[in-house]
Amino acid sequence: LIQKLPFGIWYIHSAVGNLSAEEWRWKFRHPTLEAQSLSQKTKIVGGNEVTPHSYPWQVGLFIDDMYFCGGSIISEDWILTAAHCMDGANFVDVVMGAHNIRDDDEPTEVRTTSTDFFTHENWNSFTLTNDLALIKMPAPITFTPEIQPVCLPTYTDANDDFVGASVTLTGWGRDSDSASGISEVLKEVDVTTISTADCQAYYGIVTDNILCIDSEGGHGSCNGDSGGPMNYVVGGVTQTRGITSFGSSTGCETGYPDGYTRVTSYLDWIESNTGIA
Repeated sequence: LIQKLPFGIWYIHSAVGNLSAEEWRWKFRHPTLEAQSLSQKTKIVGGNEVTPHSYPWQVGLFIDDMYFCGGSIISEDWILTAAHCMDGANFVDVVMGAHNIRDDDEPTEVRTTSTDFFTHENWNSFTLTNDLALIKMPAPITFTPEIQPVCLPTYTDANDDFVGASVTLTGWGRDSDSASGISEVLKEVDVTTISTADCQAYYGIVTDNILCIDSEGGHGSCNGDSGGPMNYVVGGVTQTRGITSFGSSTGCETGYPDGYTRVTSYLDWIESNTGIA
């Protein structure tokens, strides 16, 4: 049985500059794609509130005062996020050290604006490939206990197919399809990665440069989580193994796998543009 499955990007549009606004909608949708053998699974896009500042590399991105995404600090100069977040943008307000993203008075929070960013030169919004971008900070980040960089995976890690791995997703995205806006506080959810072949069984076009997660059991990403990290702990050190990229526009609760840009596929690109190895 072949069914048409429309894709959506987790990208939130709100009333300009108003985090508490009730009007939230998709920025855009991707073309309809073929998906095979779809099984509907009821799920709750949930997770739990994180211990405040336990993911000090997580940032919130307010793009052109209209759109919200996540990102990761990877050095004192650079933020890693998704290309679809920054594509066509003019400026981005980067919020670091936040737990409650709606609270401008958090003493740990630092906000800065950047106009220096770029997407991967081969980013393709139709095939969802090369969905990553870099934001250059206007001045070096001052690290604090609440603001820290995350480690990138190593070149050796690129040899790992990374199937069946336990990872943690973090973000301020919606926690259900009925939610009117993003979460106030940072949330986390533990999920398991699946093979490229299993993801292709749903979406057809998934390449080895994309990681997918099993959403069965009621967990996954949603609108507003785009660009944020897929966190993986190895040897007591957290790496960002994926960048939140895409999901089904049928909704966050329909049980289809979520897609993430595989960071190990882009270590050369990141190093050539930032010097980070």
